[in-house]
Amino acid sequence: MNRDSNVKALANTALATALSVIIAIIGLFVPVLALASLLWPVPVIVIVKRYGLKYGVYSTIASGLIVGMVSEPIYAAYVILSYGALGLSIGYGVHKNFRAGRILAITAVVSLLSKLLLMYAVTRLMGVNPLEVQLESMEKGLELSMGFYDRMGLDVPEEMREGLFSSFELLRVMLPAILVMVAVLDSYLNYTVARIVLRRLGLRLEALPPFAEWRAPGNLMIGFLLLMALSIAGGYLGLGNIDVVAGNILLLFQIVFLAQGISVAYFFLMRRGINKVFAIILIVLILFNQPLALVAVLTGLLDTLFDFRRRFT
Repeated sequence: MNRDSNVKALANTALATALSVIIAIIGLFVPVLALASLLWPVPVIVIVKRYGLKYGVYSTIASGLIVGMVSEPIYAAYVILSYGALGLSIGYGVHKNFRAGRILAITAVVSLLSKLLLMYAVTRLMGVNPLEVQLESMEKGLELSMGFYDRMGLDVPEEMREGLFSSFELLRVMLPAILVMVAVLDSYLNYTVARIVLRRLGLRLEALPPFAEWRAPGNLMIGFLLLMALSIAGGYLGLGNIDVVAGNILLLFQIVFLAQGISVAYFFLMRRGINKVFAIILIVLILFNQPLALVAVLTGLLDTLFDFRRRFT
């Protein structure tokens, strides 16, 4: 870049930094507009696409420092690690002309790593794990609710009590898988919002495949079978915590197969000319009905092998 180009890049970076700070402050001080935080990565994406990753890093760090001066250092770290990292990863993928799926995968990995790093930083600074604190507060809230029902003379079946409290233990065990799913959802929402906003600015961000075309790679079945073999072998060999690791990975496989199975169902509903609203209602029913959800998981699993959409159309 020549001198004029550098000056222009720095001026636009300063403008993007100001916009990012405004969005972060709105999300912090106006809870009703907290969803505005999804717009935070957009200025960074624009800067990275136009001027490169270096200027995007400048903007992210400057935004975090300013937010830290206005609020608290921990919120500055949250802004940089959560939204800044997403903006940089999406912007880098757009700058390098990566396909939408590849950008989403990179962003999901970055989102997961940033969340883990943020949790580690908070734990080191405050001496407590924020997720554990959240789970404990939820459990205490449940205990208070049960106590309230008892005082009101409402009888809660013992099986329901045990089921509710055991769900918290299951939640603790499945935290790694839940974090991965949150990272994927986080990257998807940020990518979608960024694409809508950038289109208004005249910048192109490739669309993700329509939901009816979602399909996991065929070799995912190999990974699933390997997981089953590993789980069985670990049980025979008495490997410690192998059931926890296998359970988390199995949950992720189930979510992927469930999404693919519902995608297959949605594809054929659209092919039959079913009303879109009615099709969405059917999908919601599948999600909240355990037998139907299991059928969807099996459909998604088999679709990785047989590709029903290509075979029957």
